[in-house]
Amino acid sequence: ILGNVIPLPKEEIMYIGMILGALLTLLVHKRWFYPEYEGSLKTKDLKRWLITGLIILVIALLPDIITSLILKTNLGAPTLHSVLMAGVAGTVEETVFRGLPVSYLMRQNRKKSHIIWIAIVTSLIFGSVHSFNFFAGATLLAALLQVISASAAGFLLCALFIRSGSLLPSMLMHTINDVYAFMNLDLVSEAGVMEGTLKTSDIVLNMILSVLQIIIAIYLLHPSAWDEIMETW
Repeated sequence: ILGNVIPLPKEEIMYIGMILGALLTLLVHKRWFYPEYEGSLKTKDLKRWLITGLIILVIALLPDIITSLILKTNLGAPTLHSVLMAGVAGTVEETVFRGLPVSYLMRQNRKKSHIIWIAIVTSLIFGSVHSFNFFAGATLLAALLQVISASAAGFLLCALFIRSGSLLPSMLMHTINDVYAFMNLDLVSEAGVMEGTLKTSDIVLNMILSVLQIIIAIYLLHPSAWDEIMETW
């Protein structure tokens, strides 16, 4: 249907369909919570959390942006293909790995101390899935690095979702982050796989970014916020 309406290549049409499918899934899923919980796509203070997510993203990417400028990394302008592919990651992956399972676990959760474990376990699962990039052309080191960085990023995105009660800030962060990642022509393929030659600076930057993301996530899920989180969910 989309292919008959939008004059784009078949792969781009498929990406748009997947994005719309993820959003539709969240709308259907929302009925499970209604009317006692308005989350998933909206929450109180949504504007605050969207701005917070963008600020966190800038803080997290700043070291890499500065280093890329200094080392004159080969960055390409975003293409429609890369933006749509990032959009798929930002909507489908957030729906599958956070929107559905985390919502369920948080609604079943009766202990404040379980909040952090919900974020950790779901993020490790999200990170481990990226090991399959090894079979898509990534080297063993690159695949391992992606598992670590994806787990850390997933932890931060999950923390933002749990704290805000809305998946939109995480979706926005994930999409913009992937658009920037796909711009690194020396390291990331058009399919989004880290298959280029890893330099020491790439490894160090990814580890710094991962540590920074974990620190921010722990701050968002600090015990002082547990009462607010439980009330939200």
